Amino acid sequence: MMIIDVHAHIFPNFKGPYGTLIPEQNMIRSGWGRFETSTLDEKYIPEPGENVDIRVGKYGKIYWTKYGKECWFRRFPAIMKEMEWPAEQMLAFMDNIGVDKAVLHAGYMELNYCRDYFAENMKRWPGRFIGIVTIDYNIEKDEEYREAELKKLRDSIHNMGMRGVLQGYPKDTNIMDDKFEPLWEEISRLKIPHIFNPGPIPTKQEYIRALKYIENILKKFPDLNGIIGHLGGNVKHHTDPNYTDTPRELMKILSLPNAYFEVGYVMVHQNWDVWKENYEYPFPLHNKIIKTIYDEVGAERLLWGSDMPNNYRVCTYRQMLDLVRLHFDFLSEEEKSLVLGGNAAKLFRV
Repeated sequence: MMIIDVHAHIFPNFKGPYGTLIPEQNMIRSGWGRFETSTLDEKYIPEPGENVDIRVGKYGKIYWTKYGKECWFRRFPAIMKEMEWPAEQMLAFMDNIGVDKAVLHAGYMELNYCRDYFAENMKRWPGRFIGIVTIDYNIEKDEEYREAELKKLRDSIHNMGMRGVLQGYPKDTNIMDDKFEPLWEEISRLKIPHIFNPGPIPTKQEYIRALKYIENILKKFPDLNGIIGHLGGNVKHHTDPNYTDTPRELMKILSLPNAYFEVGYVMVHQNWDVWKENYEYPFPLHNKIIKTIYDEVGAERLLWGSDMPNNYRVCTYRQMLDLVRLHFDFLSEEEKSLVLGGNAAKLFRV
């Protein structure tokens, strides 16, 4: 059985030429209460553009100072002494548990870094990495800018060997706008999947709207294969005012034959103060969600992804794999083989 991890990362040091902490500062609010932080008092959340002296620390922490208080947010797991995850390290972990290939997710730090960086490592270790790219198809910018982004996409696929697109547009955008048609047509023509990341999104209203957009696009462009990444990433505790009934709100997308779903995203459960017994491996709430989805669509459109190395905030890489192998007891052995690699091999044309 070929095992393919459809959600993994490699990235250079945040302090290097690709590094910028602007995206990290912008995402702290959406991760508040899910990630480990020095305080849960929301008044210390750094807002986008706010001057809080945000800086890189060690062991996965990002620091800032607000109202005279030094605060931290554990962006990455404590196994990372420096803020980097090179390909050699990712491969060592893959080899240790028997993962054959990993789909490299883009978008960290500087928006365009992934193309050359991924291509270099794909060439260095042929057959081990499947690169995907992110672009900034922004309808607030002019047509010339958008066409340049499409050119980057075509070049990545034709000349660099990339196999998909991750979140190719700014979040909170109306992707049903007519200006988006060239993007969806191009991705359909290239026969590559687009990974949508509708969560985590702070409010219930925004999340439901994002899902509706995705549903409509997949209906309008039946040749476009869409992957719902971070499945379960918007799960909130039932006491939260923005609680949504996952996976009920996904059911309309689930019915579409060109919709695929990443399973195994359990980082949302890392805060013990919020989740209590659902904090603990093998994450019973996540398994319940996946079982419900399986009952609706079967195993043919489920893809295993670890979000490596981020998963080390909650469990080991082997445990992530064993979540499917040992704890998805509703799957047959043949179905486990599909979820752990067979479906991804077909989708990414391995």
